[in-house]
Amino acid sequence: MHSRRLKVKQPVLTNQELEKIRRIKVKSFKAKTVSILFEPGKGKNAFRAALKRICREASVAIKDGFSFIILSDRGVNKRYAALPALLATGALHHYLIREVTRTQVSIILESGEPREVGHFALLFGYGADCVNPYLAYDTIKSLIIEKELRLDFKNAQQNYISAIDNGLLKIFS
Repeated sequence: MHSRRLKVKQPVLTNQELEKIRRIKVKSFKAKTVSILFEPGKGKNAFRAALKRICREASVAIKDGFSFIILSDRGVNKRYAALPALLATGALHHYLIREVTRTQVSIILESGEPREVGHFALLFGYGADCVNPYLAYDTIKSLIIEKELRLDFKNAQQNYISAIDNGLLKIFS
């Protein structure tokens, strides 16, 4: 199989960039969203069962020709909790390595967890190819609305992404 890659400007994706990837249907590119939510009320095995389900769903998606797996923690509520993003990402990454299918797919994380540079560095180190920190963006919007931040959203978001990118470059060097 020849390498098929989508070039992104930076590994920290905006909500709009993530949606473009989620809806992509160009050539052989297809994206599959896999929820990393689980029901804690189902007992002590619910956590482990959720990890197995995520790995199975991703494996089936690869066989079905999907080239992007979007791990998402959206939808947390009273009934559903999210697996830790780092655990879900790392577990899937290593499962796909063992299956010898890791190079056939990109892992993208859509999560409210990452906020700081160290969070992103760990996620990339554990197998994420791109990360969408939607809750950080929601927080930026809230700060602008509350007049705590005197920038428009586009500039504030770009400043945040630039700060994360610069921090990552320092860590990776």
